[in-house]
Amino acid sequence: MTLENSDAAQALVQEIVRRIVRDTSKMAVSFTPELDVRPDLLGNFIGGDSYWSPQGVPVTSADGSPLYPLMQIRCTEPSLPGYPTRGLLQFFIGTDIMYGCDLSADYDSEADNDNRCVRYIPEVPSVLSGAEIVRLPHIGADSDPDLHTPFRSNFHGCALRPALIEDPVSHECDEFEPAYESIIAEFDPAVIEATEDAVGDLDQAVMDQLNAVSPGSWFQMGGHPVFTQSDVREDYDDELVLLKVDSYDDVLMWGDSGCANFLIRREDLEQLDFSHVLYTWDCL
Repeated sequence: MTLENSDAAQALVQEIVRRIVRDTSKMAVSFTPELDVRPDLLGNFIGGDSYWSPQGVPVTSADGSPLYPLMQIRCTEPSLPGYPTRGLLQFFIGTDIMYGCDLSADYDSEADNDNRCVRYIPEVPSVLSGAEIVRLPHIGADSDPDLHTPFRSNFHGCALRPALIEDPVSHECDEFEPAYESIIAEFDPAVIEATEDAVGDLDQAVMDQLNAVSPGSWFQMGGHPVFTQSDVREDYDDELVLLKVDSYDDVLMWGDSGCANFLIRREDLEQLDFSHVLYTWDCL
């Protein structure tokens, strides 16, 4: 392989990735953990053993078992088109071995899953009342072995810093392949063949370059989901990412480096109906 051929092949890989980013990027809010900042119970945070609830009423399953806060989003800034622009979105999970996830569930049956909860509170007080703080026992290394959490045993929650990003599709989504094939078809087949000869595995080269230019958001509202096993969606345009929570070494781990997604149908989101959110996670 000559240097000229190698440079031309790398340039084509970069151009393919540029077009994938152009054609598939969706707006999202990325949340960066601020590990040294304690959670603001009226703001953006992940994990912890306390949360704000109107009148101090705890969120529980049908049998009265407490659900634990996974993440909370303050919807005011930055705002994301089509998503709530005020209030709080609260995400709670169970303490069973699957963290409240029913892998056999669909959007309709999720309404009956009381071992997880997605709650939208449109009005938020300006001052936090101590009487409305729900405090839960920490689940750590010395806790009841029947209680499970994806969080690290020494993690007690932290604040999150939000930012708007453009999120291109990743190869973990079924959307990637048709986008990729469509873009490949825009080039002369002889050029594609020469590039494959130069880089060895063109598919892998494109995926590696796409990973390199992607924002790499662990916690996110909007954009594209991430799956480690298989894409569970049937309609990419109708099923939106309400929340993506990826494994993050200092915070939490879904099984073996997995990722959780909370998906919502477009019509439900438009109506601010969060009773049918599909909660799923998988791992390597």
